[in-house]
Amino acid sequence: MANLQTTWGWLVATYLFLGGLGAGCFCAVAGVALAGGERFKSTVRFGAWVSVSAIALGTGLLLADIGKPLRAIVLFKSFVNLSSWMAIGAWLLFGAILLNGLFALFWTDRALALMARVWKPLSGKRRVWRILLAVAGIPVNLGVAAYTGILLSVLSYRPFWHTGLLPVLFTVSALDAGLGVVTAHTALRERGDGAKRLRTGLEVCIVVLVMIEAQVLLMYLDKMMQSGPDALRSVQLLTSGTLMRPFWAVAVGIGLGIPLLVCASQLAGLLKNRAAIVIPLIGLFSCLVGGWTLRYVVLAAGLPASLSSPAWEQLQDGVRLLLP
Repeated sequence: MANLQTTWGWLVATYLFLGGLGAGCFCAVAGVALAGGERFKSTVRFGAWVSVSAIALGTGLLLADIGKPLRAIVLFKSFVNLSSWMAIGAWLLFGAILLNGLFALFWTDRALALMARVWKPLSGKRRVWRILLAVAGIPVNLGVAAYTGILLSVLSYRPFWHTGLLPVLFTVSALDAGLGVVTAHTALRERGDGAKRLRTGLEVCIVVLVMIEAQVLLMYLDKMMQSGPDALRSVQLLTSGTLMRPFWAVAVGIGLGIPLLVCASQLAGLLKNRAAIVIPLIGLFSCLVGGWTLRYVVLAAGLPASLSSPAWEQLQDGVRLLLP
């Protein structure tokens, strides 16, 4: 059995997950804010703070994984090199933390009161600022979600990661996880007119995203099975090898199956009383655990490319045939 990839371990998997989670949360609440305005203030404020906290924490973990985080201070010297995905990713993370943080502040009453003291137009035009920040933040956060996959897909010496389907998979998974957090908060804390309709809309979005994620995952594995022996070995690690249990049981079963069942049960009106409180928490937990596990197993299965060429392998086969 092939050894697992260990250069990038659970810390990087956690960064990839938190970056995607924060980006997904922002996209979800930005959409809620643009569609619902002030009606769902509690949900928007909660999701906004989760988004900036998750991305900031994930960035901190990435710097910690470097070994000497203070060296990251000199990264600004390479920020102008926009041909590098590391530089592009750094700008995306910086922009997301800035925009998400400002968005969260404009949905927080205490922050608005302080803004009114400093410069009244900031507080008086809060609706305009909220719309501008939401519109500007969505593409930036989608970029962050995609970047968590692009960071791996540009590594050609890891055949299992070297495909454009990986950023798509991580982006859909990020939106799914972010929607899971926002939906759970809506189910437990959001009250007032339109709360039930909002929850229903979010649950429908989760069902659609889970189905899309499952399809993208299937396409990704199918493509890798046809991409050569190195990528095929990685697929076998996931589907029938060392990583089989966490992949099928956690990433697929818990991460996709349970949220799908929870949302379908909610939409069908099968959950009443206490179950309507407990089940959304189970769905949230499943979504988060499954999302992190997906990134961990994809990292662990990213075996390096074989150093031998096809011509060399054919030559070896010929030598073996000549041996008595």
